[in-house]
Amino acid sequence: MNPFLQLAERQISAPVKARQRAAEKRAMRTAEQKAIAKRDCMFQAWKHWRREQLDAALGGPHGGALQALIAFLKTMKCGDALIEHVRAGDWKAADGDTRFLVLHLVNAAIVRLREERGLAPFDDALPSEPPTAFQIIRELLR
Repeated sequence: MNPFLQLAERQISAPVKARQRAAEKRAMRTAEQKAIAKRDCMFQAWKHWRREQLDAALGGPHGGALQALIAFLKTMKCGDALIEHVRAGDWKAADGDTRFLVLHLVNAAIVRLREERGLAPFDDALPSEPPTAFQIIRELLR
């Protein structure tokens, strides 16, 4: 280390060093708080955008089917019934954005159900295993 820096370090009194450390901590805390605030703001904007998408889809040609799906997802208890409900819907006629929205809603419902049961939120099957409900629905919506 530079001998001049060593000398300067020794000559700075303890109270001054304490104030410097406190200032560094405050600056670090402020940067963390800004990052958290930015993340929260972006998340709120995403939720607003997603809600606008859902409202537009509900007002579109597949609004009735989408409302029925949302009502089913609120009371869903097993994946097999969900697969049959999606299969019964005419989602192939829907545009890509609507099908993606349906897949997003299905995914959120599956994650919620798995977490309520104390399971990991995501558990896709390996290539040698049978596909999960989400994987089957994803293929139905392609």
